[in-house]
Amino acid sequence: MILKSPAKINLFLNILGKRDDGFHEIQTFFQFINLYDQITISETSSKNIIFTSNNSDIDPKNNLCLKAVEIFQEKIGNNSRKNVEIFLEKNIPIGAGLGGGSSNAASILTGLNQLWACNLSKNDLATMGEKLGADVPAFINGVPAYATGIGSNLQNFSLENKFFLVVYPLINVSTAKMYQKYLPESSVKQINIENIHENIGFNSFEPLLCEEYPEIKETLSIMRKNYNGYVSGSGSCLFSIFDKEEDAKKAQEFIPKSYQTYIVHSINNI
Repeated sequence: MILKSPAKINLFLNILGKRDDGFHEIQTFFQFINLYDQITISETSSKNIIFTSNNSDIDPKNNLCLKAVEIFQEKIGNNSRKNVEIFLEKNIPIGAGLGGGSSNAASILTGLNQLWACNLSKNDLATMGEKLGADVPAFINGVPAYATGIGSNLQNFSLENKFFLVVYPLINVSTAKMYQKYLPESSVKQINIENIHENIGFNSFEPLLCEEYPEIKETLSIMRKNYNGYVSGSGSCLFSIFDKEEDAKKAQEFIPKSYQTYIVHSINNI
């Protein structure tokens, strides 16, 4: 089985504050884009799950793909226990705020559900996914959504199709560390379905990211001087929004050549 595992952009990320359980209450919008990892799953007679990847930075013995298989096996029970061999072709940058790890975990859960004909519901898969990461249910849901809570309360909502210039400044940002360092604002805005358009691009992490990483501050300045520029998730990827692909290509010319850039478009069903 070959699965396409898409990236996402947070069109905004509004942190409301820290919860009693240690997680943060947020408001965000998940927009999927046509930048994909590819996952190949094969059944195996091995006693262990076998994982390999084209990216040596991924720990072959401790990653979200393996954890997703283990959680799925627990769900279906030992009597149905099977093992698989996984190859992950990694194209989505790691630590970039594009949700690659969460997307991979969601793809594994949905893929195994098909491969082993388990007929689990999306709700069942989302419940498993939430144990792996707050963003995983959004990928299982599979359509653009406004999200609240820790990011797993989803309200499906489609915006106009757009093109994006995504810029990866070769920085790996830890989401967990960003949340640890984040200090809540004294006054917090509210972003909802009604005022989404006027808040696209808002990101509570932006001041902290610009302080921690001069490259992000400098690149945002370049993007905004020429077109527009925003932060996705907890960083490090930045993005600009366009109505036309040719405008995204023009904006790409202003980005330092040492950075990775992607011209992509919205996808509304994964």
